[in-house]
Amino acid sequence: MRVETMSVLLVGENLGRFPRLLRWLDSRGCFCQFALSHEDACNLVSQIQFDLVISQYQLPDRTAFPLLDLLAGSSTTLIFTTIVENDSLWLPMLERGERCIGGSVLQANNLSEALDKVLSAALKSGNVETLPAGVGFRPS
Repeated sequence: MRVETMSVLLVGENLGRFPRLLRWLDSRGCFCQFALSHEDACNLVSQIQFDLVISQYQLPDRTAFPLLDLLAGSSTTLIFTTIVENDSLWLPMLERGERCIGGSVLQANNLSEALDKVLSAALKSGNVETLPAGVGFRPS
Protein backbone atom coordinates (compact mmCIF):
# COMPACT_ATOMS: atom_id res chain seq x y z
CA MET A 1 0.00 0.00 0.00
CA ARG A 2 1.26 3.48 -0.85
CA VAL A 3 0.16 6.78 0.65
CA GLU A 4 0.63 10.37 -0.41
CA THR A 5 2.92 12.10 2.02
CA MET A 6 3.82 15.72 2.51
CA SER A 7 7.60 16.27 2.55
CA VAL A 8 8.84 18.65 5.22
CA LEU A 9 12.28 20.10 5.90
CA LEU A 10 12.97 21.37 9.41
CA VAL A 11 16.02 23.65 9.53
CA GLY A 12 17.87 24.66 12.67
CA GLU A 13 19.27 23.32 15.90
CA ASN A 14 16.30 24.29 18.07
CA LEU A 15 13.38 22.84 16.12
CA GLY A 16 13.67 19.70 18.23
CA ARG A 17 12.46 21.90 21.09
CA PHE A 18 9.00 21.86 19.58
CA PRO A 19 7.74 18.37 20.39
CA ARG A 20 4.12 19.38 19.69
CA LEU A 21 5.10 20.41 16.17
CA LEU A 22 6.97 17.14 15.61
CA ARG A 23 4.03 15.09 16.94
CA TRP A 24 1.60 17.09 14.79
CA LEU A 25 3.67 16.50 11.64
CA ASP A 26 4.03 12.81 12.49
CA SER A 27 0.28 12.46 13.11
CA ARG A 28 -0.35 13.86 9.60
CA GLY A 29 2.02 11.30 8.09
CA CYS A 30 4.57 13.89 7.00
CA PHE A 31 7.97 12.75 5.77
CA CYS A 32 10.39 14.99 7.68
CA GLN A 33 14.05 15.61 7.15
CA PHE A 34 16.30 17.79 9.27
CA ALA A 35 19.09 20.23 8.47
CA LEU A 36 21.12 22.02 11.12
CA SER A 37 22.53 24.83 8.99
CA HIS A 38 21.76 26.95 5.94
CA GLU A 39 24.34 24.99 3.95
CA ASP A 40 22.73 21.65 4.90
CA ALA A 41 19.29 23.02 3.96
CA CYS A 42 20.51 24.22 0.56
CA ASN A 43 22.01 20.81 -0.16
CA LEU A 44 18.73 19.04 0.65
CA VAL A 45 16.58 21.57 -1.25
CA SER A 46 18.73 21.03 -4.34
CA GLN A 47 17.95 17.29 -4.18
CA ILE A 48 14.34 17.14 -2.95
CA GLN A 49 11.19 19.15 -3.68
CA PHE A 50 9.76 19.90 -0.22
CA ASP A 51 6.13 20.87 0.29
CA LEU A 52 6.98 22.73 3.49
CA VAL A 53 10.20 24.18 4.91
CA ILE A 54 10.19 25.44 8.48
CA SER A 55 13.40 27.18 9.45
CA GLN A 56 14.76 29.03 12.41
CA TYR A 57 15.58 32.50 11.19
CA GLN A 58 19.01 32.58 12.83
CA LEU A 59 21.09 29.55 11.84
CA PRO A 60 24.62 28.65 12.97
CA ASP A 61 26.20 29.66 9.65
CA ARG A 62 23.98 32.64 8.68
CA THR A 63 20.36 33.78 8.64
CA ALA A 64 17.80 31.71 6.76
CA PHE A 65 16.71 34.63 4.59
CA PRO A 66 18.48 33.33 1.41
CA LEU A 67 16.11 30.33 1.51
CA LEU A 68 13.39 32.75 0.45
CA ASP A 69 15.05 33.46 -2.90
CA LEU A 70 16.06 29.83 -3.34
CA LEU A 71 12.48 28.54 -2.92
CA ALA A 72 10.57 31.41 -4.58
CA GLY A 73 8.71 30.16 -7.63
CA SER A 74 8.64 26.55 -6.42
CA SER A 75 5.61 24.87 -4.88
CA THR A 76 7.16 25.08 -1.41
CA THR A 77 5.68 26.90 1.57
CA LEU A 78 8.37 28.51 3.74
CA ILE A 79 7.92 29.54 7.36
CA PHE A 80 10.59 31.15 9.53
CA THR A 81 10.49 30.87 13.29
CA THR A 82 12.19 32.82 16.01
CA ILE A 83 12.09 32.53 19.78
CA VAL A 84 10.90 35.63 21.61
CA GLU A 85 11.18 35.48 25.39
CA ASN A 86 9.22 32.35 26.39
CA ASP A 87 7.27 32.05 23.15
CA SER A 88 7.95 31.50 19.50
CA LEU A 89 6.78 33.47 16.49
CA TRP A 90 6.18 31.87 13.10
CA LEU A 91 6.56 34.06 10.03
CA PRO A 92 5.08 32.80 6.74
CA MET A 93 7.47 33.86 3.97
CA LEU A 94 6.29 31.85 0.95
CA GLU A 95 2.97 30.19 0.27
CA ARG A 96 3.39 27.56 -2.45
CA GLY A 97 6.33 29.53 -3.86
CA GLU A 98 4.61 32.93 -3.78
CA ARG A 99 6.04 35.59 -1.48
CA CYS A 100 3.79 36.51 1.42
CA ILE A 101 6.17 38.74 3.36
CA GLY A 102 4.27 41.11 5.56
CA GLY A 103 1.50 38.61 6.24
CA SER A 104 0.22 37.65 9.64
CA VAL A 105 2.70 36.54 12.27
CA LEU A 106 1.59 33.27 13.79
CA GLN A 107 1.95 32.33 17.41
CA ALA A 108 2.44 28.75 18.56
CA ASN A 109 -1.26 28.37 19.44
CA ASN A 110 -2.44 29.04 15.85
CA LEU A 111 0.39 27.31 13.99
CA SER A 112 -1.39 23.98 13.57
CA GLU A 113 -4.36 25.68 11.86
CA ALA A 114 -2.01 27.37 9.37
CA LEU A 115 -0.13 24.11 8.77
CA ASP A 116 -3.42 22.29 8.16
CA LYS A 117 -4.08 24.77 5.33
CA VAL A 118 -0.61 24.07 3.88
CA LEU A 119 -1.20 20.33 4.05
CA SER A 120 -4.65 20.63 2.45
CA ALA A 121 -3.32 22.81 -0.37
CA ALA A 122 -0.46 20.39 -1.06
CA LEU A 123 -2.81 17.41 -1.17
CA LYS A 124 -5.33 19.21 -3.42
CA SER A 125 -2.61 20.24 -5.86
CA GLY A 126 -1.45 16.65 -6.22
CA ASN A 127 2.17 17.74 -5.84
CA VAL A 128 2.83 15.64 -2.76
CA GLU A 129 5.31 12.81 -2.94
CA THR A 130 4.08 9.24 -2.99
CA LEU A 131 5.98 7.11 -0.48
CA PRO A 132 5.57 3.63 0.95
CA ALA A 133 3.08 3.42 3.82
CA GLY A 134 4.62 3.82 7.23
CA VAL A 135 7.37 6.20 6.14
CA GLY A 136 7.65 9.05 8.60
CA PHE A 137 10.45 11.04 10.18
CA ARG A 138 13.89 10.47 8.78
CA PRO A 139 16.89 12.33 10.17
CA SER A 140 19.35 13.55 7.57
